[in-house]
Amino acid sequence: MYVRFASKADAKDEYGCLFRRLYPWKEVIEPPWGSAWCTVAPGTSTTKHSHDEKETFLILSGTGEMSVNSERQTVSRGDIIYLPPFSEHTIKNISQTEELEVLCIWWDAGKAS
Repeated sequence: MYVRFASKADAKDEYGCLFRRLYPWKEVIEPPWGSAWCTVAPGTSTTKHSHDEKETFLILSGTGEMSVNSERQTVSRGDIIYLPPFSEHTIKNISQTEELEVLCIWWDAGKAS
């Protein structure tokens, strides 16, 4: 059994949020996708960026404003967002008191089609 216990000790500041990479995981077989637990502090946003991977955000808790290219949408717990390759995206935590937690899953790195 492999267990990675929840701890912010292995989270790093990436993309303007606390970013805890889940996969790839060195001690286990590498899946064809990567993932991370992203925690956005109250009233802050991730940095706008794009990349060649396809990506999905699953909102675990909190409420945010998701921006993809020129579109904006309010999102909250249970919502799922698909991000096509090279789409510019950012998510803002619109709460002033609660963290926004997002599970990020990406795949097809280097395969923009």
